[in-house]
Amino acid sequence: PPSIAALSPQASLPAWAMALVADDSGEAAEEVVAEVFACRICDDVMLDPTTLPCCGKSFCRGCLRRWIRTSVHTAGIPRCPGGCTAKLPVRLPARSQTLRDAIEQLLPRALARRQEEAREDEAVDGEVCYGSLQEFQEVAANRDIIFGSRLGVRQGTPGIVIGNFSDGLHVTVRFDEREDGSELCVNVLPEALMAPLPGGFRLGQRVAALYDLLLNDELGVRLGTIGTIVGRLGDVPDRLLVLFDARVDGRTSYSDGPVSVSFREVQLHRPLVGGFFIAQRVQSAMDLIVGDRVVVRAGTCGSVLAEFSDTRLTVVFECPADANDASGSGHNGCFNVLPMEIRPWCEPPADLPLGCSVEVVVDLFGASMVLVPAGTRGVVLGGVDEAQVHRWLPRFEGWARPSPSAPQAQVFVAFEASEDGRCPHAFLAVYVSVLQKVSSEVDVDSSHSGGGSAPGVQRSYTWPSTAGGKRFKTPGQLPRPPTEATLVVVVAGND
Repeated sequence: PPSIAALSPQASLPAWAMALVADDSGEAAEEVVAEVFACRICDDVMLDPTTLPCCGKSFCRGCLRRWIRTSVHTAGIPRCPGGCTAKLPVRLPARSQTLRDAIEQLLPRALARRQEEAREDEAVDGEVCYGSLQEFQEVAANRDIIFGSRLGVRQGTPGIVIGNFSDGLHVTVRFDEREDGSELCVNVLPEALMAPLPGGFRLGQRVAALYDLLLNDELGVRLGTIGTIVGRLGDVPDRLLVLFDARVDGRTSYSDGPVSVSFREVQLHRPLVGGFFIAQRVQSAMDLIVGDRVVVRAGTCGSVLAEFSDTRLTVVFECPADANDASGSGHNGCFNVLPMEIRPWCEPPADLPLGCSVEVVVDLFGASMVLVPAGTRGVVLGGVDEAQVHRWLPRFEGWARPSPSAPQAQVFVAFEASEDGRCPHAFLAVYVSVLQKVSSEVDVDSSHSGGGSAPGVQRSYTWPSTAGGKRFKTPGQLPRPPTEATLVVVVAGND
């Protein structure tokens, strides 16, 4: 490509490029380039350039911090110095690496001068606040902060130190939340602050154990046990103190004290994707297929381990032994599944236990067609939690609601395909009032696996074909049905 000097004088060039052409010594050019990379606050070459997202303008990081500190004590809420009047966050964006590299290459002498001036200013003024705190240090409230007679800031609320207050005792802190909703800073004594907890946790938060936790080389806390964060372990950077609600040894954390855990061993107790929780007992709602092979049969029980992504959960299934398993003991398999591929586990009624062979006594309709004709046999895979019915059952026309005197319990059943092929194999949730027990040749192993409440079941009846790796159709996001809704969870079919 042609050099700058070879361009026509009439070419439209910025001032700094024209200076490079006109001046061979580079001194004048450096002055012009310095104006391009000048901070809009100090009007000097930017040191640690930081670009604000509100207006796109760049400033020295130190200048922005001084601007924030001054604005807090004069205007209350700092605004963008670029003129757009947007609120300026006290946690500034990351430094612009592109601008830093450009300044190092084009203005090395000016940058060295600014760095030397910054070191001198730091040696004279320093940035140490009362209580040995640092300006713009991350902190948290170690107690409830009261405004008069009202709660102002809750214990554990994170914040950032802005600087010293003028009374010589307090420091000014911008807390992330105030109980009155205000965004103004708060002047507090240094002893009311502490270093933030590792992992972004807060005091008083409810957490769940992500693993089985050992206490003195013995199992002390099981996966999924809920507890409350009460502090950190001294100066250890990655340890939390948690009061768990229950322990395996029967002791209570409230009498024996909190348990020290790594912040990676717990997770905030909250609903995961699909509304499930850590360690919740679940059941596969369909055959799970990897490639062209069924790896987990419908109805297999398991436990939720963690949230794999925004759309999937990691579940360990208690897979029974198959014909190729010489040990006959089966295995546990971890899979990342969609929420629609599992359902909450629920114990079936006592009179229709897991693996019981049943027969439907009436035609089951859906979308004006018979889904399961009367006389079709199936196997009970589990119970149906009444609180979860609306998540699994859509509304179907042409289905008579059981009489008020009939039992309202429901079970999850795997029905066989009809002999004429008109009704495919189906997994349905139905009222027990439309089922009757029948003698069966189904071989069921009802032994419990691992002491859990959900047994691993080995079934010998024929499952539907999964050739081509096709999955059974799922209802997806279903509207909450009226009380008479009763039927389909998952239907195997081609249309």
